[in-house]
This record gives sequence, C-alpha cells and structure tokens, in this order.
Amino acid sequence: MRRRAVGLLLLLSLLIPMPAAGGERGVSELDAWVGRYAMELRIASTMKLPLLPSERNLTTSLLLVDLERRGGGLVQRHRVCDVRMEGSSSMMRVVVPPTFVEGFAARQYAALLRPVGVGDGEGGAGGWLYRADMGPEAIGYDPQVTGGKLPTGGDDPGVRDSDADGHPGATIELRVPAFGRVRLFIAQHSHLVLQGRQTARDRIEGEVEIHRLEQRTLGAEPSFFGRTPSLRPDAARSGFTLVRVPDSLDCTGLRQAAASLFR
Repeated sequence: MRRRAVGLLLLLSLLIPMPAAGGERGVSELDAWVGRYAMELRIASTMKLPLLPSERNLTTSLLLVDLERRGGGLVQRHRVCDVRMEGSSSMMRVVVPPTFVEGFAARQYAALLRPVGVGDGEGGAGGWLYRADMGPEAIGYDPQVTGGKLPTGGDDPGVRDSDADGHPGATIELRVPAFGRVRLFIAQHSHLVLQGRQTARDRIEGEVEIHRLEQRTLGAEPSFFGRTPSLRPDAARSGFTLVRVPDSLDCTGLRQAAASLFR
C-alpha cells in the first residue's frame, strides 16, 4: 500500500506543470533594475530653412528617469533636464532657451525589460533587452483641440504658449550671420520608441524608432523666417544611452555630470 502511494505521488509530480526557470529569473531580477537613471537621447535629422542651406542636426536631450515596479512589470517616468542642438553648417546655430526645456511636462509609460534569450542573437548569452514606447508628445499645442493635427498659425485653436514667454507655441532661437538673433515660434509632434540592450552593469544602449517627427513654424522674428522648414528624421544617426545614477541626482547635477556619464 505504501509503495502504491509513493508511486502515485511521483506520477502526480510529473503531471503538475512546474514554473519555467527563466520566468522566475526574469521576475525576481527585474527588481534589480528599479531606481533612478540618466538618459542621453539623441535625435538626428536634416532640416532645410528658407534662405539657408540644408543642415544636418543632432538634438541631444538629457532626461532624469525613474524605473518603478507596477504589478508584474515596470513603469518609467522621466523629466527633461536639458536640450541642445548641434548643426553641420557654420551658417546657423540653434539655441534652445531654458524656458523651452521648462515647458516639458513629466511623462510616464511602460518599460519592458526581459532576459536575453537564445533567439535574440549573440548566442543569447546573458544581459537584458529593453523597450519603451514613449508615446505621442505635443509641444506648443493641444492635440485634443486640433484633432491631432499640427496648427498652421499662432492664432489657431489649440495653440499653447508652452514656455510662457508671451509667444505662441514654443520658442527656439537661431544665430544667423547678417541677421543676428532669429526667433522661431514652433509646434512639434513626436512619437519615439526606444529599443536597447544591456551593454554593462546598470547601462543600456540602443536605437530610436522615430514613428513621427513633425514641426510647424507658427511665427518668427524677423517675420520672413516664418515659413516651416522641411524636416527629415534620420533614425540611423539617432540613439540613446541609459545609465544608473544616485537617487539624489537632480537636473543640475545631471547637466554637470553628463560629459562623464555617457562617454
């Protein structure tokens, strides 16, 4: 009788499904990613303004990122600390005022992290894969009022003074020889998705899928710069780096430490 009971228990143990080791690892080690990070987000594009030659631009944004557990996954929150634009032409320099940066709202969205598998390339040997869909972002206008479309002029319904400088949209400045300072009042829509891979302890690097990147000039000073430039995103030159930092780091500290953090 005892032999029969032992045999029955062994049979039941074979029939009951056991949790996969990889799944347990993924859930338990996910907690290790919780904390504060700094992100360097690089978006490349080619821009053509009226009266000026085509310009290859690289917009570099510094973000403070917090990864938090929510249910069975991660939620990512970020705020923008700095935005800088570098161009290929000596004919023009783009300056992003601090008020432009202050106009960005904090954002929150899901972040996906999973252990590298056998089918993920490089033999699936260790490390983690990362994906975050940052979702649509509107600057200088309210897409709920415009139906998702960019406004065409500063007086259009839905236009917002997002940097509170008294002008429609958000203001960027150009330094152009013979013209001096040029101010552009813009509306912009973007939708970016980050795809990356762990490259070192507490460090992820990857590419940016640019689902949408559009800009409209709502006005300008001088006014003859008020035409909308053609803007062509360049995903091949775009990318991001995510690095863990102390929980106490703020935007001022990030701007000071950026040169060493991301190199």
